[in-house]
Amino acid sequence: MSDADRRPELETVTSHDDVAGLGVPVDIDEIEATITVEREALTALIWAPADLTTAVVHALVGDVGARDGPGVIASSAPLFYLPDHGAVFARIIDSVDAGAPLAPGDLASAFAVTETTAGFRNLLMELASPNPAGPWPLPTDADLPRLALAVVDQWHRRGYRALLDRMGTVLVTERSDDLGPHWEALSRHQRSAEKTRDAVRAALAAL
Repeated sequence: MSDADRRPELETVTSHDDVAGLGVPVDIDEIEATITVEREALTALIWAPADLTTAVVHALVGDVGARDGPGVIASSAPLFYLPDHGAVFARIIDSVDAGAPLAPGDLASAFAVTETTAGFRNLLMELASPNPAGPWPLPTDADLPRLALAVVDQWHRRGYRALLDRMGTVLVTERSDDLGPHWEALSRHQRSAEKTRDAVRAALAAL
């Protein structure tokens, strides 16, 4: 039996399914811009009318019946770069699913605040009481679809960086004969991400 016959098929070795959770901004300026967009999007989601918040959440991740289906971002995807931002977004999704989108006054009661970090409590305070004298204008209802798309695009670009980083690792660790199958496995994620982004973009544009 040859070495090729003894090696398992690529799909039993790795399908690179973990790659969606990788990829980070490259420099401090990009990180700051990423965090700012995420925070503005969360602020807009929390302060928007309930029907608009619901529509944006459904455009991003689908309603309860379409969750994790085609054309929406998987609920497990790291859509938000900062975990604290992701935690707030998860609560917004839960509140939309329950038919009562999270309002600014509900932020503190939505979390066990005494068990959270000081940084997380500060985040909740900033979202509930945004500073109109800050360096950026407060987001409005009209800004929400655009901000949501900006968050999606940031996640999308991090995904591409993750794909490239993973393939770079493959290039230095795998046999030449296996490079094509690895690239194909990673390309499946790329094609799926493009379809998802296109569908989400269309849903947000329709709002």
